[in-house]
Amino acid sequence: MSEENVEVVRRFIAATQRFFEAYWKDPRSIAAAVEAETLWPEYREALTFLDPDVEWKTIFLGETHRGYLETAKVWDDYLRWADGYRVHLQETEDLGGDQVYAVISVIGTAKIGGAPMDARFFDVFTLRDGRIVRLEEYTERDKALEAAGLQE
Repeated sequence: MSEENVEVVRRFIAATQRFFEAYWKDPRSIAAAVEAETLWPEYREALTFLDPDVEWKTIFLGETHRGYLETAKVWDDYLRWADGYRVHLQETEDLGGDQVYAVISVIGTAKIGGAPMDARFFDVFTLRDGRIVRLEEYTERDKALEAAGLQE
């Protein structure tokens, strides 16, 4: 099952990449689109990889957000200050059981000042029944692996 979980994460990130391509052609509130059920087809595809009660523990906000609407609100917050925001999968690794480790880079440009944005996140995905139920973001590889109960 673990290689299948890695594939789910890869396909989720690929769908998210397609979503951001579509988003920048038609930028609008993601949360409002979730509430009105007027989602981009690419975003709807990305949601197929997520449990409806998915939890997203964000590194910058230091909070855990639950469900499609709350996570959409987080995206809206991010996209308020970033132009051309994109995600790229750099690495995935089966951590055993129901967890997958991924290195994800995000790029974009700050809306204020135009500074380039280039960050790397070390994520731990937890899956159940072929769907992502939790995503935890870290800025350091060691912290992500420690959170997953592994040591380097």
